[in-house]
Amino acid sequence: MKRAVLILAGIFLATGQSSEVGIAPAQAQMDWLTPNLESQRHNNIRRHQQRLRTNQQHMRSQRPTISPQRRQQLMRQIEPEYRRRVRLYGKARADEWLKRTAYRIGVEEGRRARRQLQ
Repeated sequence: MKRAVLILAGIFLATGQSSEVGIAPAQAQMDWLTPNLESQRHNNIRRHQQRLRTNQQHMRSQRPTISPQRRQQLMRQIEPEYRRRVRLYGKARADEWLKRTAYRIGVEEGRRARRQLQ
């Protein structure tokens, strides 16, 4: 068995065909690997750009339905009550009230915006 392996090794060495059997040299591996890596890179870039485009479209559809002037008006209306609650019940409970109130106002403003679109 050893003798057959040595003979084959001698033949390959003598003919210069050692690169065709066994592990290919680094250059041959890179010649095969480079196009595949480039293809993967292009696919990753394309997927990333599609995600960005989708996110931008989503953000455009999620524009605020309340104008800055309306927001300031609502804040002026609830600020005295918030300050009163901070004074009477503490900041934590006043913040809870503010969170519930802001949610309720958001729901009302959303309904108003939907009615305007119809």
